[in-house]
Amino acid sequence: MNHLSVSILVLCTFLAPVVWAQQRVAPHMGRHMPPTVSPTNNLSRTTRTAQSDDVKIYYLGHDSGGTWAEPRGINDFGAVVAEGDVAGGYTHQIWASLFAPQAGWSDLGSFGGEDTTGWLAEGGAISDTGMIVGSAGTDQGYTHAFVWTPSLTTKVDLGTLGSDPGSVAIGVNKIGTLIVGLSYNDLQSTAVVWTPQVVWKQDGLTITWKIQKLPTGGLEKPGKVFKGVTLDWWGGWSVNDFGQIAGDAWSDNYDETAVIWNPHPFGKGWTITQLPHRADNPGKPNYRYTEALSINESGEIVGDLGGEGWPTATPAFWKTDSPGGTTWNLTVLPTLSGSQQGWNVAWCINDLGDIVGVSNDADGNSFAARWSTKDSNFVQMLGFPGTWSIALKVNDQHMAIGAYGSDTIQEDVVAMQIP
Repeated sequence: MNHLSVSILVLCTFLAPVVWAQQRVAPHMGRHMPPTVSPTNNLSRTTRTAQSDDVKIYYLGHDSGGTWAEPRGINDFGAVVAEGDVAGGYTHQIWASLFAPQAGWSDLGSFGGEDTTGWLAEGGAISDTGMIVGSAGTDQGYTHAFVWTPSLTTKVDLGTLGSDPGSVAIGVNKIGTLIVGLSYNDLQSTAVVWTPQVVWKQDGLTITWKIQKLPTGGLEKPGKVFKGVTLDWWGGWSVNDFGQIAGDAWSDNYDETAVIWNPHPFGKGWTITQLPHRADNPGKPNYRYTEALSINESGEIVGDLGGEGWPTATPAFWKTDSPGGTTWNLTVLPTLSGSQQGWNVAWCINDLGDIVGVSNDADGNSFAARWSTKDSNFVQMLGFPGTWSIALKVNDQHMAIGAYGSDTIQEDVVAMQIP
């Protein structure tokens, strides 16, 4: 597949100088966090040595006016976007630089109101050009997707699809030329993609973003996996520079199917493919739900899958076995406990084959974990602090970022260089 059009290259060139130097809705299962505990003390952003002298842990804490934070993305230059509470108890998207000499988070604010839907928790990502996408509350209690860069004085509202009151920007590709997410109302959500429109004017270059619906290809009633099920909730979660989009669809009864959208040549839209629910491993079940949460530049996808009951999830890895990504193989990844019980999710994969997420140990505790595409039997605890932890993103510099908590810390952001 080719990269997307000359206008994309123009946009990338335009954004490159801003690279940083250093429940009205049906719940979406795997992307929800386990419950956390009690208020926290704000940790300063210092570097501490982990078990090995070669491994450093970076404590980013939370906003100085808040009590908790959870990362949504980290780029290859150490810029971080997160969700967290700020002064007044409001939940906003916030950002920080991992290697900046000054400590502290910057609040990206709202669109005049606060989210009452729960959708804000799904949004947030950052490209290698420094462009942040996410969502912010409106005065109607919904969220609107936004895009922001350090060169902008304010967020740009990306709008919604049709008459929908809300939207969420969940993923952005590395070069900052494609944004994916969803548009929603009280009854359903629609997977969408925002594409850039480049306009030349006498006073310079103007960029606008066009929203469009991603196709479902008849999967609203996917008879191959589910019978008598209608999938009303759709979302695009991750996108690469080749225009491949990973996402899923789910029902009010927690039936869920992972999908990939492959781009047509010359920017002529996308084609949807349902990812397999049955692993190659002999004797593995046909899982009731699958989630595709992250895709890398090679088109490798990670997420989770499971059967009856929630929160029970097993980490999953999909790899295409055909040109153009028309057929796929599913591999069930191991867990820290050695069983498929508990909450085990592969949240992110980088271009080097590092996979990070969360897994339960034999005692049922949730800890940040790592896997590798080079060895499907490998699983390892990352070594984040706290009585529980989770890794949510990993960049191509082997920097994993996530959150941790304890009896005294509700939820704080932490990063670690994977050894």
